[in-house]
Amino acid sequence: MAFAITIRADSSPIEAVLKQLGNFDAYKGDLFTEIGGHGVASTQARFMNERDLNGNPWKISWRARLQGGQTGRDTGDLMNELHYNLRSNGVEWGSNKTYAHIFHYGAHITPKNGQYITFAVGGQFRKVKEVNIPSRTFLGIDAEDEASILNIVGGFIDDILRST
Repeated sequence: MAFAITIRADSSPIEAVLKQLGNFDAYKGDLFTEIGGHGVASTQARFMNERDLNGNPWKISWRARLQGGQTGRDTGDLMNELHYNLRSNGVEWGSNKTYAHIFHYGAHITPKNGQYITFAVGGQFRKVKEVNIPSRTFLGIDAEDEASILNIVGGFIDDILRST
């Protein structure tokens, strides 16, 4: 090796710090739990504000327009059923609701049988040839989330270092 820097920490405080950081696996569940909690709360805030990842307002739904409510919050099930799952190498959050992907990505729906789709919106029945549900993205990490997650990680590392 033409050029190298070697650091040795023989029974010093540096060795203790490196050992603590080396035990990351023992603490990572706590870190991922905090990140998952942030992700769920941030995603729920998008429902409260009716805005996508870029801060753009969602297109108002028929039901919200007819009833004067909020888009995506008729029963609140999608917003309230957001959860996180710890993984061995990280955390994921989202919804297990069958319609979550349609709300997020949008959809074009046509009748399976017959010429029309019939459904109720706000207590009124509609009969249409097709339905276009716009995308209302709610999952993801925006710049504010990224900064918050980095702060969580930094605080986590600080806590580990303080415990040595």
